[in-house]
Amino acid sequence: MTKLTSLKSEKRLLDRRAADQIRSHILEGVLPAGERLLETQLSEELEVSRGTVRSALAQLANEGLVQQVAFTRWEVSGTSTVDAWEIYTLRGALEGLGARLAAANVSETDGMRLRAIADDLLHAIREGRFQDATGIDFDLHGAIIELARHERLAEQHRFIVQQVRFHMVQSGFLPNDYEELIAEHKALIEAVIAGDADRAEKLARNHNDAEVKLLAKLLKQGGSAKPIREKAS
Repeated sequence: MTKLTSLKSEKRLLDRRAADQIRSHILEGVLPAGERLLETQLSEELEVSRGTVRSALAQLANEGLVQQVAFTRWEVSGTSTVDAWEIYTLRGALEGLGARLAAANVSETDGMRLRAIADDLLHAIREGRFQDATGIDFDLHGAIIELARHERLAEQHRFIVQQVRFHMVQSGFLPNDYEELIAEHKALIEAVIAGDADRAEKLARNHNDAEVKLLAKLLKQGGSAKPIREKAS
């Protein structure tokens, strides 16, 4: 039998590292929606071959962050109302299941960890560190998903959270009411710690209700073809 070629190579590592750098620039808003991505330019800046860049871009296309246009050029993906509605509704479903499962697994130590993250979120908001608060917010939901002890759920959640971050950056999203945000997270955490699976699932599912309602309204108004620029609560 012919031996398969080993995949353990520097090129494979370079593919991932190149994808990591480009992804980071997209999620930070350095590369905006619709920005053309030139293989030659990226190759020069990253000091890797065009083949490596092409492989990295293909990976990011699979993640929904870039797209190939007519098989001739690459560009950063856009964000439509339809995309955002699908992302937020799917996030609610995943995090609802995660919260339900977490409520059945949470320990005293886990509860202390969740409350500590919530405290970090509170301090970041009180100090006006809203970019930090966004990251801590995602950390908190990630910690609840981790408690679900469900690897496939965790994998899909990581993917959808990346899409959420992309939408937030491209749309200029910022919560309108940070006090409400704090209250929602506190209620969710306490439901998980109390082992109240039904309430935990409901709160997690409803966490994005304001965004979903706004997006549904825009869809009815025929806003599916334009990028999201409204600020949701």
